[in-house]
Amino acid sequence: MFQLLTRTRLYAIFLLGLFVPSVFAETINGSALEKSCEIQSPATREDLVRIAVECNATQKAVTSHWQAQKHRVDVAGSLDDPRVTIGVAPQTFGDDQFDGGYIVEFSQPLPWPGILSLREKAAAAQADVWLERRSQEQILLARDVRLQIAQWQYHYQLLKINEQHQGLWQEFLVIVQSKYAAGTTNKSAVLQATQEHQLLLQESIELKANIERDISQIKRLLNLPSSVLLETTLLLNEAPPSLPDKAVTTLKEMLDSQPSMQALDARKRHKNFELELAEKDRYPTFTVMTRYNSLWMNEEQRWVVGVGFNLPFDFGKRSSREDSLRAEHMALRWEQQDLLIQLREQLVQADSYFQQARSVHQLYQDELLPLADENLITARNEYRSGNGDFLSLLTAQRQALTTQRKAQMAVRDQHAQFAQLTAAAGLVQRQDWNDILNIDVLGN
Repeated sequence: MFQLLTRTRLYAIFLLGLFVPSVFAETINGSALEKSCEIQSPATREDLVRIAVECNATQKAVTSHWQAQKHRVDVAGSLDDPRVTIGVAPQTFGDDQFDGGYIVEFSQPLPWPGILSLREKAAAAQADVWLERRSQEQILLARDVRLQIAQWQYHYQLLKINEQHQGLWQEFLVIVQSKYAAGTTNKSAVLQATQEHQLLLQESIELKANIERDISQIKRLLNLPSSVLLETTLLLNEAPPSLPDKAVTTLKEMLDSQPSMQALDARKRHKNFELELAEKDRYPTFTVMTRYNSLWMNEEQRWVVGVGFNLPFDFGKRSSREDSLRAEHMALRWEQQDLLIQLREQLVQADSYFQQARSVHQLYQDELLPLADENLITARNEYRSGNGDFLSLLTAQRQALTTQRKAQMAVRDQHAQFAQLTAAAGLVQRQDWNDILNIDVLGN
């Protein structure tokens, strides 16, 4: 009994050893993945881009498709399974006049030399298509993350501006009500000041809702739980990026290395291998076989070996398939030429928008914002001293508010256009710019 229990336990331990390591490995891999998806506090834009690339569910799906296609490469280069056939003569069962007999046949298809290698190369080219698609998805995801962060930052700064002007109108209301009590202004000024303050309260409600939706969208892109809190200190303090004049010129010379171009190149290679396979389809496919038939009376005739092959008559079907593949290959060549032009012009246009956003942002920082602030301070002092009217104060406040909003829009546009330019350049991380240009040109 003791030996039986011992053997049972050993058997259970053996089975546990077969299955538990895979479970442990899955748990460890899952823990490592969860750890890589944790957000450092506080996080920069590039930290969020990195987390999105590593943790986004769509990215994981594309990566799994690529890995699945890689596994098909070995399958494509393998021989077809051999075939075994077993036969008997059922009418001889139970008949003493006949000896029991059977037939056993083994056969193995053998393609023309070079076909397996071409199949493997075609599958590898198809895997490269998925690899480049994975890179394209990463580029688009990084762009979307940067755009969403820029939009969130814009709404957040608008809320800060809104709170600042609410404070101004609370101050203005005290001044206007004092003047109305003293009889130096009319009631319409009090009503107008109250209405302006209420409109700011309404805008504050809308901006807070926008910020909540922006954060929700960022969490979706990063595949984060809803309970995660984003520390935004570094995001708000990051200055808009800058690039040297030679950046776009350098990138124009590297358009062929972009993932979209590489994907088309992989598709062209795949069509080439398919065409070579179609041409080799004109050669016969062999099948070697061996058979043992115990029903033969003569023992020398019972064992048979042989070879079979198909007769690859054309009748137009092979020629039409080859012509179709050549036409598809030519279409890919034209698509690649058109894509090259598109990438070049997208790069030029994205750089133009980026430089425009930089110039507008600089204009607001150097000229428009200081002028609007000075105008508002002057109008407030003049109204308080009685040298100015309420309309001038109201106009100055609205101009200052509009200027501050447009200044933040210029900041958002600069971040957004950098995201578009990075995507047009076929890049993912900010560090990729430094690696290409061989100089640290991007400051935080």
